[in-house]
Amino acid sequence: MPPRGFHADAMLARVARLFVSEMTKVWRTKFPYLGLAASALMAFVAMQSVNDVGQPGSLTGAVYFTTSVNMATTLVVPVFTIIFGAMLVAGETTRGTLRTLLVRPVTRGDLLTAKLLTGVFYLLLLFAANVGTALVVGRNLPLKSPFDGNVPVPGLGEQVGVFAWALVLSLLPQLATLCFAFFVSVFSANVATAVGVAAGVWLTVQPAKEFVRFGGFELSEWLFQSYYDEAIKIANNKAGGMYELWAQPDIYMLVGTSVVTGAALIAFSYWSFLRRDLNH
Repeated sequence: MPPRGFHADAMLARVARLFVSEMTKVWRTKFPYLGLAASALMAFVAMQSVNDVGQPGSLTGAVYFTTSVNMATTLVVPVFTIIFGAMLVAGETTRGTLRTLLVRPVTRGDLLTAKLLTGVFYLLLLFAANVGTALVVGRNLPLKSPFDGNVPVPGLGEQVGVFAWALVLSLLPQLATLCFAFFVSVFSANVATAVGVAAGVWLTVQPAKEFVRFGGFELSEWLFQSYYDEAIKIANNKAGGMYELWAQPDIYMLVGTSVVTGAALIAFSYWSFLRRDLNH
């Protein structure tokens, strides 16, 4: 009888090999690089934007960093996450390689886990591309401007902690976005359908959610897409010396809608894929 933990270790080893294989295939294409370049570009666009609208000498590192991350997380990151996630499983179906992959000594769960981890890793890279570029571009900006007067602006260490926590929270709705695209990918017969459905639904819901109201019910409050920039806005206020708490309803909704939606979509994706007849 295999020792306790043997099966788990074997599964992790299989998933790790599949993950490396997936990453090798991904970086042979041009699309991932385009997303990273677009995310990094938002740091330069943000600098131009804040310089155009702000008074000379009023720009601080916190304001610039907030603008850069918000531009990336509301415009670039979700779009490339949707497309990338929609291609993960549907790409194998389109190429006809799905059954070939499963002939190898791996399970369906192994394959799906490796695909999902590939999507998560790419999402993290999209974040890192913008954050890293923004830190370089805005490295000489002051923590406090002359217009702040006697406002008790936090020091560098505290601001780093505030924005680090905000980035972690901001990642949650983006992960839910990835889970949605992954869900569509599992159920799609080809890449074109997966990308079209995932991007189409996301683009439709984004503006439409603001107009769905029934009495006191507002649909936008219950969708993770509404909270892409919520944590960063709070971080900007805290870094500017305003009194803000992380423990507030919007943050609770950010976490709740993201975690519940993402977990449900992933659970249904695994349930369906493990039961799927790959001969049809």
